[in-house]
Amino acid sequence: MAIEELYAGGNIRLKGPLKFRTIRVSGYFSVDGSIEGIEMDVSGAVNIDGDITARSIDVSGALRVSGSILVDEFSSSGNIKVAGAIKAKKITLSGRLKADEIFADEIFLRGNIEVREVQGVKIHIAKGSKIHGSIVACEVTIDRDAEATSVYGRRVSIGRGAEVEIIEAEEVSIKEYAEISIVRYTSRASVDKNSKIDRIEKIERIAKDLTYCNKNK
Repeated sequence: MAIEELYAGGNIRLKGPLKFRTIRVSGYFSVDGSIEGIEMDVSGAVNIDGDITARSIDVSGALRVSGSILVDEFSSSGNIKVAGAIKAKKITLSGRLKADEIFADEIFLRGNIEVREVQGVKIHIAKGSKIHGSIVACEVTIDRDAEATSVYGRRVSIGRGAEVEIIEAEEVSIKEYAEISIVRYTSRASVDKNSKIDRIEKIERIAKDLTYCNKNK
C-alpha cells in the first residue's frame, strides 16, 4: 500500500507494508507490518508491528515499534519503546525511551533512557538524566547530576555531582562531587579532589572497539 499524505486524528488501523510521503498522527495509528517514507510526526499514539524507515521522525506522543527504526533525524519528547535498534545520523531525545540499541553520529539524551548500548561519535547526556545501559562514543559529555551505568570513550567529561558506575577512556575529566565506582584510563585522568572515586587505574586498552573514531577526527 502507498499513501502520499496521511493525517490520523481518529483511530486508524492498516495492513502493511506501507509506503508514505508524510504521516501526521494526533489520534491513534496502527500498522500491521513495516512502513517506509519521508516524514513522520507523532503527537498521538502510534503502534508499528514491524520496522520504520524514514528521513525524519518527530514524536511528542507515544511510539511503539516491534522492529527497528532507520532514519536520518530522530527527535522525541514523548514515550518511545523500540524492540530493536534505532539507527540515525542525528538523535535528540527527551522523555522516556526503551530500546535495544541506539546508533548515531550525534546523540543528545535527556530524561530516562533504558538501552543495552548507545553508540555514536558525540554523545551528550543532559543534566539530571538517567541512562541505564552502556554508552560508547568518541566524545562523551555527561552533565551535572546525571546518572549512567557504564561509559566507554576516547574523551569523557563528567559533570558536577554526576554518578557513573564504570568509566573506561583514553582521557577522562571528572568534576567536583561526581561519584564513580571504577575509572580506567589509557592516557590521562583529571579528577577533582572533591569527587568520589572508589577505584582508579591505568590500563593498556579500552574494552570497547573505538577504531571508528579514526574516521571522525
